[in-house]
Amino acid sequence: MYRRYVAGISRRLYLPPMSDSRPAPWVRSIVFLIISAAVGGGGWLFWQQQKALKLAPAAAAKAKGAMPVSTAKVTKMDYALDLLAIGTVAADESIDLSANVTETVTALHFQDGQQVKKGTLLVELSAAEEQAALSAAKSQLTEHEREITRLQGLVKDGAAPEARLEERRTLAEVARQSIHEAEARLADRQIVAPFDGWLGLRRISVGALVSPGTVIVSLDKIDVVKIDFSVPETYLGMIKEGTEIEARTEASRDRVFKGKLAHLDSRIDPATRAVPARAEVPNADLLLKPGMLVTASLRVEPRISLSIPERSLVPIGSKAFVFTIADEKAKRVEITTGRRKPGYLEVMKGLEENQLVVADGLVGLQDGMAVKISGQFAGPVKAFNPEELSSKAAGADTSKSGK
Repeated sequence: MYRRYVAGISRRLYLPPMSDSRPAPWVRSIVFLIISAAVGGGGWLFWQQQKALKLAPAAAAKAKGAMPVSTAKVTKMDYALDLLAIGTVAADESIDLSANVTETVTALHFQDGQQVKKGTLLVELSAAEEQAALSAAKSQLTEHEREITRLQGLVKDGAAPEARLEERRTLAEVARQSIHEAEARLADRQIVAPFDGWLGLRRISVGALVSPGTVIVSLDKIDVVKIDFSVPETYLGMIKEGTEIEARTEASRDRVFKGKLAHLDSRIDPATRAVPARAEVPNADLLLKPGMLVTASLRVEPRISLSIPERSLVPIGSKAFVFTIADEKAKRVEITTGRRKPGYLEVMKGLEENQLVVADGLVGLQDGMAVKISGQFAGPVKAFNPEELSSKAAGADTSKSGK
């Protein structure tokens, strides 16, 4: 049956009848061309359909006579350069209290971490010998002063020579010097705070024998702290004393400590090509501790400039353009750009404050095309923070476990 059907078709096409062998090469070529044309035609039709779907919104807007866009207003922002540096916190004043002499501790008048005022007595050392010497010197002075008073009357009456009076006066002066020496030795046995500050941990106990160099306790003035860091040589022309600084720590990530650059060293390190710098930062709540590692940020060359969303920029070759709106039509304007900050771009030339620029809807937008404002720029997309994501996940796990 199949042979008769094929033979009939062959007679109509003036083809030779088919045999049991493979079709002729020219038959296979025709079949291949028919299949290729079918596949190609189907692909072309699919591509046309997808193209029509993509161009449908723009075509609909064009048919209505306006392209929907979102706009942003040209505003002014601070485009200061931020110089980051790693710094170390140091106390405004710091000292390790020690004795000037070798003696035994007889009394301690402070607690660990206590705030003290200048002149507060902290430690007493044994001073029995010095107290005895002071008492003897005072007794001698009293005796000499009494004898001076008696001799002054006798000399006046001519009953005693002037030399004896002068001798007593000299002995009285020697006694006064002895008193001063004894008081100085006693002062060495009493350790007082040299300035206002906060004490550290006590290192000794009553009865301990201390000597010069033995640390008794540390004293730091930290209501104002210093931050030491290095500034690259290339930035020396941009910073000066009084430049604002912001410091952050790992212990207080949400807290920003503000201060000012106080001093620059007079020398540049030839190995690092950087100059040591020191900033002063108020520390009223005492969160910054001496020795703490901080990240310091300096505001270099602060300036207020015109600003637009970075997504409004349309680069063409080496030039930069934006679309403004005038009489409900898009107008392409060439601009000169400057510094960048997350989500925004500094405009040096080409725009004026309060002008409207297109922020969204730039695809297919042409110069002179009618536009329709459909929304306002709401701000740049927030940067991805993996730590925030992990903290949210941990919170979710905690709430699930609580349930």
